Amino acid sequence: MYMWKKGSLTVEIALLMPIILLAWMGTVSICLFVHNRACLTAAAHEAAVTGSWDAIRREGDAQKRAQEKLQVLLRDPWYGSEDIHTVVEQRGDTLSVVIEGGHRAYGGLHWRFCVTGRRRAYRPVAFIRRVRGAGQIRGG
Repeated sequence: MYMWKKGSLTVEIALLMPIILLAWMGTVSICLFVHNRACLTAAAHEAAVTGSWDAIRREGDAQKRAQEKLQVLLRDPWYGSEDIHTVVEQRGDTLSVVIEGGHRAYGGLHWRFCVTGRRRAYRPVAFIRRVRGAGQIRGG
């Protein structure tokens, strides 16, 4: 049976604790980065869908509506994320929302992220007419 010497556990813990804390803080930093990136990806897709619904209205401005939705979704602070920039552009029927930024992590690490949400404009009336027309041809 091994007999512990007085104070040896204290020395071992004192040597291991910085390594344990570094691993723990690194894990927390990575989790915060992944969480922020997932939430910002969801925000980009939600803004693109919201804007695409407005694209079919005559007075609707898809880009303006998507930008308004982004302002609402990004109003809360994001822990560790900074310099968040958004770009909303429409090409044809497709509305694209891009969110770029950086994330400061423990130990001076700095990660960059760029997430994109895209959505084609919803045109339910044209879709229904096309489906009805296909049904008449098949059934006809």
